[in-house]
Amino acid sequence: MLNIEKEGIILSDISDLFLGPITKYEPIYTGEKTDCLVIHKGKIEAIGETSRLLAEYTRQDYEIIHCNKKTVCPGFVDSHTHLVFAGDRSHELTLKIQGNSYQEIAQKGGGIMFSVKKTREASKEELIQLGLTRLDKMLLHGTTTVEAKSGYGLNPDAEIKILEVINELNEKHPIDIIPTFLGCHIMPEDFVGNQWEYIESMMQLLPIIKNRNLAEFVDIWTDLGAFTTEESKVFLEESEKQGFKLRVHADEMDNVGAALMAAEMKAASADHLLKAEAVSARSMADAGVVANLLPGTPFVLMSKHYANYQMFKDAGVTVALSTDFNPNCYILDMQTIVGLGCFMMKMLPEEALEAATYGGAVSLNRENEIGLLDLEMKADLLILDAPNIDSIPYQFGTNHVNTVIKSGKIIVKNGEKSE
Repeated sequence: MLNIEKEGIILSDISDLFLGPITKYEPIYTGEKTDCLVIHKGKIEAIGETSRLLAEYTRQDYEIIHCNKKTVCPGFVDSHTHLVFAGDRSHELTLKIQGNSYQEIAQKGGGIMFSVKKTREASKEELIQLGLTRLDKMLLHGTTTVEAKSGYGLNPDAEIKILEVINELNEKHPIDIIPTFLGCHIMPEDFVGNQWEYIESMMQLLPIIKNRNLAEFVDIWTDLGAFTTEESKVFLEESEKQGFKLRVHADEMDNVGAALMAAEMKAASADHLLKAEAVSARSMADAGVVANLLPGTPFVLMSKHYANYQMFKDAGVTVALSTDFNPNCYILDMQTIVGLGCFMMKMLPEEALEAATYGGAVSLNRENEIGLLDLEMKADLLILDAPNIDSIPYQFGTNHVNTVIKSGKIIVKNGEKSE
C-alpha cells in the first residue's frame, strides 16, 4: 500500500491554545471556541473551532492530531546561548557550594579561561558532536530556534572556528540557529592591560566574518570587569558600519550604563540587566531594544538578585526569556526558564511563555516568521502534555513536550526525535 503524504496537519480539540499577541486571526463569530489549527505547506492556514474546521477540510487529506487535555503553543525561541564550547566544569559546583567566589575558582584554573583553553584545543569535529548532542536535548524540550554566540575562542583562529561550527550545525540540525560573533566576551589572559589592542584584533575580524556570512549579529559584554561603554561603543559602531546587527551583554554585575548605550545604539537586545535601572528601561522602550532576561544565570550563581521584570513591563519594553546556556549555566530547557521567570521574577505564566516565544523572536528580528501562532506564520509549534499553560511552571522540572512541529513537519513525536 502506498504511503501517500498528507496535505497538512490539523490539531483539533486543543485544551489550551496559546497563540501569542496575534494580529491577523479573528474569530468568525462572537464566542467561537478557538481550539483548532490547520497547518498547510509549512504555515498556519486556519485557526478556529474544531467542528467548523473539520467540516471545511477533507479529513483524508490531513493528518488529524487530537489534542484533548493538551496545550499547544509556539516553539521556544532561545535568543541567548553560548552553544559551542568544550570542557566540563561540573567540578566547580562543589567549589561554589563551599563558598568560593568566581575569582577564586578562576585562580584555581576554572572559569571562562578553562573553557577557552578546552575550546581552543578541540577540533571542529569534536565541537560539532558536542553541539549536535546539546541541540537534540534542546529540541526534545521544545526549542525550535536558537541564537548561538562565539566567545570561547578569544583569538582570531578559534573565534572563526566556533562560527564555522555554528554554521555547520545549522545545516545539520532541524533547529534554526542564528549566529552571533562575541569575540569581545572577556579579555583573554595574554592581552591583560592591552584592552584596545584586543578590541582592534576583534574588529579586524569583522569584514572576514561578514564576507563569509558567518554571523548575523555581534555582541559585547559591557560590564564591571569586562569592557567599558567607551570601548563597547567603538566596537559596536564599527560592527554596524560592517553591516551587523547589535546585541549587548549589559549591566549584569553593575550598572555601568550598558543598557543606556544599547538604547543609544538601537541594539536588537540588551541581555542580563540585573543591575539596570528605570531610566535604562525607559530608554530601551523608546529605542525598541528588547530586554533579554536570563534567570538561569543568577539561579546557578546562587544569587538572590534577579532582573526587575516589572520595571521593564511598566516601561513598555518587550521582554524575552532565554537560557544563557554556557559552561557555568548548563540549562538547555526553556520550560525551566519559564518556571524561573514565574517563581523568581514574578512573571505570570502567560507573560513568561510569551517572553520565551514571541519576545525571543522580536530580539532576533524574526517576529514576522516565528514566536506566534497567527495566520501565515511559520508552523513552529509544540504539543504539550499539560492541560493549560499554567501547568508549565506549576509542574516545575517536568518536560511537557509530546510533539514538536517544525516548518509544518513533525520532528518530535511522543517525546522522541523522529528519524
